[in-house]
Amino acid sequence: MSRKSYSKEYKVSAVRMMIMDGMTASEVSQKLGVSEGLLYKWKQQQVGAMSVSDSDLDAQALVSENEQLRKQLARAEKINEILKKTVAYFAEHEK
Repeated sequence: MSRKSYSKEYKVSAVRMMIMDGMTASEVSQKLGVSEGLLYKWKQQQVGAMSVSDSDLDAQALVSENEQLRKQLARAEKINEILKKTVAYFAEHEK
């Protein structure tokens, strides 16, 4: 029986699910069909292999993602306000 090999991108994506998305190793394991032990091994390898330039790139990616999420949140809040006003309007005029 041969061992299954995974690409570096696949491993990074799996570890990112645990670190960035806040999923537990158990959740990622079930979702991807990979053992928890293997996920922890990949995580340890990636954390150990990070250099200063890698962490700078990660910081830039986080800043970029943070800006994008703030824009999405602002848009969602505007939509929510519009919906609240719409509901109030129709509730008032329904009587």
